[in-house]
Amino acid sequence: MTRTRTADPSGSADISDRRVFRPSGLPGAAVFGAVLGAALLVLCGVAIRDLVVTAGWAQGPPWLGDLAERSSDASWESWAWPTVIALVVVGVVLLVLAAKPRKPTHLRLAGHDVMWTRRIDVARRCSAAADDVAGVDHATTVVTRRRVKSTVHCRDDVDRSAVEAAVEGVVAELESSPRVKVRFVHSRGGRR
Repeated sequence: MTRTRTADPSGSADISDRRVFRPSGLPGAAVFGAVLGAALLVLCGVAIRDLVVTAGWAQGPPWLGDLAERSSDASWESWAWPTVIALVVVGVVLLVLAAKPRKPTHLRLAGHDVMWTRRIDVARRCSAAADDVAGVDHATTVVTRRRVKSTVHCRDDVDRSAVEAAVEGVVAELESSPRVKVRFVHSRGGRR
């Protein structure tokens, strides 16, 4: 998908020639890849130690050389098959995790090609919008991909429709339309 550069007076369209991707999380194999990278760095450290020993700058036998000699004398044993099968399964699982689509981390704003917001920021804005309504003591909001749930602690004289409209106004700015549920809790501890 290519885009052409156009002048956009509103500033809401992408002006890049390249495709802009939605912000997303790490691939599933990223953690294992980091652990594997650390293990390879340790192996490099051992190789450098062996190089220093071979150059005569330090005393002792080379570790990797001894390991190579021992493994060259070894023969195939039947107990090694489960290890081989386990390593093949781990490799296939890592390939699937690496190829699996990554979970989106942001929600796109309506009317904007390249503007996203985090779920936690939407939750904060919903809570702040509800807090601004007279009669509301405190509001908390949880935002998922499909749902926005606000819990509003309020007094008896609160205009509930104004609170719902304030929260829905914030959610209306999103391109996706999560369902909005506002739960009212009486400030004196009773649920309404």
